[in-house]
Amino acid sequence: MSYPPYWAQQMYGQQAMMGQGGPSNNGYVPLYATAPNPYAAAAGTPFPGQPTQIPFIPPTAMFETPPGADAQPLQSKTRPKRSQRAASTPLPLKSALKKPGGAGATPGPTVPIQLPESSFQVKRRTNSKIKRERSGPAAVPNHTAEPTTMEEPCYHMFVTFKGDSELLFENTLENARKEIERKIFPLWRHGVETQFRGADWILRFRNAPWNMNGPEVTVAWKLISALFTLFAERGFQFMTSTKCTTTQPRLVFQSSQADRLSVFFLAYLSRGGRRISLIHPPYHIAAAFASRLRVFLPSQIDESHETDILVVEIKREIGTAVKASHFLMQILKVLMELGFNLNATVPMARGGPLGLGSRRELLVFKGLLPPP
Repeated sequence: MSYPPYWAQQMYGQQAMMGQGGPSNNGYVPLYATAPNPYAAAAGTPFPGQPTQIPFIPPTAMFETPPGADAQPLQSKTRPKRSQRAASTPLPLKSALKKPGGAGATPGPTVPIQLPESSFQVKRRTNSKIKRERSGPAAVPNHTAEPTTMEEPCYHMFVTFKGDSELLFENTLENARKEIERKIFPLWRHGVETQFRGADWILRFRNAPWNMNGPEVTVAWKLISALFTLFAERGFQFMTSTKCTTTQPRLVFQSSQADRLSVFFLAYLSRGGRRISLIHPPYHIAAAFASRLRVFLPSQIDESHETDILVVEIKREIGTAVKASHFLMQILKVLMELGFNLNATVPMARGGPLGLGSRRELLVFKGLLPPP
């Protein structure tokens, strides 16, 4: 039995699987997309099977970044490897990098940010070093104040009375030292020696003016009053005293407005606190001080006058029970009613033999004179 050759057998047609009107692929779905027609693309008619192309330069690269958009992270100085670069990230053209408004330029504000003028007024020290900051292409310009040769203003000045003849100034400027030499030094005829120890200015007065004794004690009182008056006229007011890091109280003066109207006078209490001596008091205080105290302490006040000193004390009678603290309270109250307040206390040298006694304090009162 013979069979016909296999090449002569009748071939049956296969129906298209994509339906009528669809492209015929012999019944199979194509694995690859059909290549675009170059002639149709050149003519401006896209091929139906061609996928959408992502433009090489994004159209939004020519616009500014809106203020509310998230800021881009800073670029690292280390060049990333090609394997780490995303395939979808386009590289800018070299010609665009040369143009400030091209696609490769970093988006940023067209108008520089205006900083307030007050931030430019930076006070610098005379020998301070100015560091130059390196800024990137889109960094805000750094406005740096020019170095000045003026000294930095001093806001706090410290004064310490040490021993019976020494005065220590801290944080003083050259013009202040010259004015002290011109106005304070001539008051003490025995002479003053000066010494610099770092930033400290040390004055040594001859013949021990701070011992509260001797014929020159009234001149020493006048010197202290003149010192407080000069500080007030130059805008330094007494704030407080402290013994931090020191064995003797340090008077703290703070810069403020100049005061050319205030008047200063001194006073001191006896060791028992039952007698007060007013040194060169204003005329209205010298006339009314004792009589005002008698209103609070009737028949218990004695008054005496010495050379430029008014002395008021409690009578020494049997049965007198006035405490020293109560007497001091009435003194401060009367002086406040007369327009003067306790401004500072200045410690003087220790009394007694070999300087082993107690230390006295000068009370510094400050106020305004009544109109004439």
